[in-house]
Amino acid sequence: MDRYGVMGWPVAHSKSPVMHKAAFAATGIDADYDLIPCQPEAFDARIPQLVSEGYRGWNCTVPHKNAILKHLDEIDPEARLAGSVNTVKVLPDGRLSGFSTDGYGLRMALKEELGFSCDGASILFVGAGGAASAVALHFALAGAARISIANRSLDKAEAICAAIVASGANCRSQALSPHSLTRDLVGEHDLVIQCTSLGLKPDDPMPMDPGLLAPYQLVCDMIYGLTPFRRAASALGCATCDGRGMLLHQGARAWEIWTGQPAPLEAMREALQKALG
Repeated sequence: MDRYGVMGWPVAHSKSPVMHKAAFAATGIDADYDLIPCQPEAFDARIPQLVSEGYRGWNCTVPHKNAILKHLDEIDPEARLAGSVNTVKVLPDGRLSGFSTDGYGLRMALKEELGFSCDGASILFVGAGGAASAVALHFALAGAARISIANRSLDKAEAICAAIVASGANCRSQALSPHSLTRDLVGEHDLVIQCTSLGLKPDDPMPMDPGLLAPYQLVCDMIYGLTPFRRAASALGCATCDGRGMLLHQGARAWEIWTGQPAPLEAMREALQKALG
């Protein structure tokens, strides 16, 4: 039996095992997918252990998406530019190859749920952590005309913009302070992506003033479920979605990288929907 898993800290909350187990069952592939909890201080020693234990690949989630880079023998160019890897494949000779499927995952989710296309679009990211770097770079390479990153730590937003420039994508990019956001500035964007952790707790402040949004805009909140920000955007007339579609499609792409087969998307979707309620 082949072994796969998701490596993170904490990782007990992850729904990826449910989704991938369903994919293996649907295709008759003799493989399993489990949780790999790993504290940051144990990370470097854990990588060779996974290979020796027979893992054929794994996902990396917070806080390991950057730390894995130095362990890889091959890195997909897009993932290298973003400085983020969420999918590792163990090659037949034991070498490790790294990819990022986060940007692909959100792009496919937005197309499916909101009818959104990156081609020629203007996109505002609120927050520069988590998957923002990988997603912004992927969207730039997929044809976005303009990407703005609003983040409290301006250097993180500037680093994403620098990666977009280095990629050669024909996409304007700008780093912004959240305090500089105005109704006119926000309104110049077709899509607003909320990618901070604000909204996970009931007493969290809004990641940005929803009153700056216009009803013609699309809004994606990467947090699962109906956050106060997403609820406010919907009340204004914005079409919205959360991060569940991204989780599905990034997982499906990772599964295809590992197996070389088309992912059984509907089986994965059904399992994920049941797990998330």
